[in-house]
Amino acid sequence: MNASTDSSQLATRLGFAAEHGRADAYYRLSRIVARVLVSARLKQRPKWRSLAKQLSQNPGVELRLVHQAIRGLNRASAARA
Repeated sequence: MNASTDSSQLATRLGFAAEHGRADAYYRLSRIVARVLVSARLKQRPKWRSLAKQLSQNPGVELRLVHQAIRGLNRASAARA
């Protein structure tokens, strides 16, 4: 299996779990997308780019949630620095 197929199956499973799971599930998916956008290392990996792209197409993963997650990640990294 290639990275695209693996990430496609993972995105499908995560999307299903979000629809039938916890109330904050879409924020969690948005956080995965945000982590890929913020991390230079993850951006270089096709599997993670593909997963982030597919998750971002989920209707529950709203742009405002991704922005909120990015701000949270940036705040956390600034506090560590």
